[in-house]
Amino acid sequence: MNPILICNNISKSYGTKHAVNNLSISLSEGEIISVLGASGCGKTTLLRLIAGFERLDNGEIELNGVPVSTLQKHAPPEKRNIGMVFQEYSLFPHMNVAQNITFGLHGHSESEKQSRLEEVLDLIQLNGFNNRYPNELSGGQQQRIALARSLAPKPGILLLDEPFSNLDALTRKEMVSDMNKIILDSKTASILVTHDREEAFAIADTLAVMVDSKLVQIDKPGNIYDHPKNIDVAKLIANCSFLEGTVLNNTVDTIIGSFPYLELQNHFSEGQKVQILIHPEDFLMTYDPNGPFKVISREYRGSHTINELQSVQYGFILYCRESVQYPFQIGSLVNLVKTNEIPFVIFPT
Repeated sequence: MNPILICNNISKSYGTKHAVNNLSISLSEGEIISVLGASGCGKTTLLRLIAGFERLDNGEIELNGVPVSTLQKHAPPEKRNIGMVFQEYSLFPHMNVAQNITFGLHGHSESEKQSRLEEVLDLIQLNGFNNRYPNELSGGQQQRIALARSLAPKPGILLLDEPFSNLDALTRKEMVSDMNKIILDSKTASILVTHDREEAFAIADTLAVMVDSKLVQIDKPGNIYDHPKNIDVAKLIANCSFLEGTVLNNTVDTIIGSFPYLELQNHFSEGQKVQILIHPEDFLMTYDPNGPFKVISREYRGSHTINELQSVQYGFILYCRESVQYPFQIGSLVNLVKTNEIPFVIFPT
């Protein structure tokens, strides 16, 4: 499928600080990309460059095969047919829901506006809210209206800038699921930027990971989770642990045992010191009154719990997932059993 958006080696700096550094990414029709990265890594600047709110320092942006941003050319936002949803909702407080949603439908007749209003209200499941004002809506409802306003003109691309960050935890979880369904039902190609890994994984067809203004890895979410390119990516995408080891006889020798490993980018030599990536699901916990690990904290996640374990002898920390049916109390001593023979990913120290 031909991409409808191509960003080719784009860059943007503010003074001496790189916000987006030589970044390339493309978006196909109907595709949903999540851009995951820490605050300040350049995610929002990337969206603003695509939308046309910022000018490039270098590179090129194409929409449907037509350059819209180059060093010589800059199409304004209103000429790009791109919708954008902001974290602050940005609804007009003096306008009701119907007026907010139809605000961008310039050149449409009143009957066309009414028809489109009913379509998007049905899409976001807020039928009958036409005459309410933003101060009469919950945070989640306001964000739905903001999404509906962006979808009303039928944009070719939808950009979402941390759209859930101002919501409480419960509303955020509901909105992630609802917004994913709304975007899928609208069939609009979308780019979501977020610092929250659960949001990124919940919505994305494709996951792009940004670190310090650069796009470090882009792939299917599961591929990045299993095979992160480096330690920075691994830390962003999972509640993982790292354990020092040594490459010996085609395994990694650690203080908790020897394990098979997987070479991704590097060739590791015999005796080389490495870091082994451990996901919470890589080991099972078993009760052991003389066990080498102690449970020092627990984070309940609904279907499972993430336990923080500390080595009794060496003091390092590992995380281990457990079923909620068999809870381990804080202070329990445990042993670890490898769940499968899948090789570990390792990185040079």
